Amino acid sequence: MTNKDKKFFDSIRDKLTTNTDKIKSKLIELKDLLANESAETQEMLGIYRRYVSGEKIDKETMEKANEQFTDLLKSLGLAGIFALPGGILAIAFLVKVGKVLNIDILPKKTFDD
Repeated sequence: MTNKDKKFFDSIRDKLTTNTDKIKSKLIELKDLLANESAETQEMLGIYRRYVSGEKIDKETMEKANEQFTDLLKSLGLAGIFALPGGILAIAFLVKVGKVLNIDILPKKTFDD
C-alpha cells in the first residue's frame, strides 16, 4: 500500500470515528422510522382486507389507507432509483424537478422533521 493510499484510508477512518455518535443516532432514527412504517403498512393491509371482505369502511379510514399506500409506492420507487449507479444524484434531481412542478415524490414521513 502506498503512502497516499494509507492517508486516504486513515482519513476515512478518522471521519467515521469522529462521526460515530451521529451515525448511531441516524441509524436509530432510521430503525424507528422503518418500525413505524411497518406498523402503518400492517394497518393499511388490515383496512384493505376488511374492505375486500365486504365490511363498510368510513371515508376517513379509507383515505388514511390510500395515503399510506401512496407513501409505500413512493418509497419503493425511490429504493429502485437508489439502487442504480448515481441513484442519490438522480433522487436529488427528481426532488428538485418535483418541487418545480409541485409534485411530491417523497413519502410524507420525510417532511415530519
